[in-house]
Amino acid sequence: MKNYILVLIPILIGIGTVYITKTEKSDIRTAARQGYIFNYATNQWNRSVMCGTDGIICTVNGLPTGQQVFGTDGPEIDHPETANVELYKLD
Repeated sequence: MKNYILVLIPILIGIGTVYITKTEKSDIRTAARQGYIFNYATNQWNRSVMCGTDGIICTVNGLPTGQQVFGTDGPEIDHPETANVELYKLD
């Protein structure tokens, strides 16, 4: 009987840890990030709508047919050199 209890304790600790970790991750909100679109007339990236980092692809008008919005790895500026991070709609 003692051997079963010694085996059961680590299993219960593991199950509890997984449960706690899963509930904490589900409560995390998506961080809002500045989105950019490429302006072909001026040949530079311009600020657009705010987007998130998880979910459905972020577009200018929020529709699947709209122009896709991208983000940067660096700080938020008016006209970055590149915007290569795929962003997603905020909930």
